[in-house]
Amino acid sequence: MTHTLHAVRRRLLLAAAALAACAPLAGFAQGDYPARPVTIVVPFPAGGPTDASARLYAKVMGELLGKPIVIDNRAGAAGTVGSAYVARAPADGYTLLWGGTSTLAVAPGLYKNLKYDAQSFVPIGMALRGPMMIAANRGAGLNSLQDLLKAKDRSLSIGTAGNGSVGHLATELFMETSGVKLTHVPYRGGGPALTDVLGGQIQLIFDNASQLYPYVKAGKLRALAVTGAQPYAPGPEVPTVKSVLGKDFEAYSWFGLVAPQGTPQPVIDKLREVMAKAAASPEVRKELEAQGLEPGVPAREFESVITSDYRKWSGIISRAHVQVE
Repeated sequence: MTHTLHAVRRRLLLAAAALAACAPLAGFAQGDYPARPVTIVVPFPAGGPTDASARLYAKVMGELLGKPIVIDNRAGAAGTVGSAYVARAPADGYTLLWGGTSTLAVAPGLYKNLKYDAQSFVPIGMALRGPMMIAANRGAGLNSLQDLLKAKDRSLSIGTAGNGSVGHLATELFMETSGVKLTHVPYRGGGPALTDVLGGQIQLIFDNASQLYPYVKAGKLRALAVTGAQPYAPGPEVPTVKSVLGKDFEAYSWFGLVAPQGTPQPVIDKLREVMAKAAASPEVRKELEAQGLEPGVPAREFESVITSDYRKWSGIISRAHVQVE
């Protein structure tokens, strides 16, 4: 009997010690986070649209968290340098990644020696998404997507932000789906491609609708189609590729927030709650609407988008034999 009482007492003491050991961690994760500033790594240079969207969310989320969120621009190798840095960072909720289509859905299928994959991260939430657009210069003689479909015997060049860019892969998907053959001209970024299509050196460009539509509105480019599931809000007169082809066709450029795999679930839950509130805030909504961008989706849907886009773009990369240096 005495032996039994000692055994029971010993088990109770061990259980109490285990609870005491866990208590500080639970308190840190649920009550004290964040105890210091949080860093969001943007794997592209400062000043661009990716950086601007991250700073918009960082401002609002920082106010909601009660701690500043610092933007750390770590550019290089099409966004993979900064992404790999976050994948190796401590999984404590203080180093996060502003990931996008190119870094989370394209790069894992494009680069053979990538030091991370989509499973290296836990999705917090998609911040925004925008369709791509096919546009032609005013001298190309193309007034609609139907004109382009009929121009199969013409040698037409189309510029994108580079080999392996979302615009390039969307071009390959369009050629595969429509049967139209185009000469792809890769540039070192969307800016030089835009300069050349405006100058008449190339006939077509495939890039983000938010980047091209101001030139369409100014009469310098002609929009042939957008790649969203529905019409483009700032330019509802522009048809979708899907509606013209009568076939499934979607291509979005999106950005969102992810954390290193292994980040404590209470921290993930708090970040997801705060990001959802930021996405619904008037400040964020107004800015996205002004740019013709759609608000993002919650974490569960974001995870599904990453997976489905990875499969789609990996398939295109394989079938079109897309290679990068």
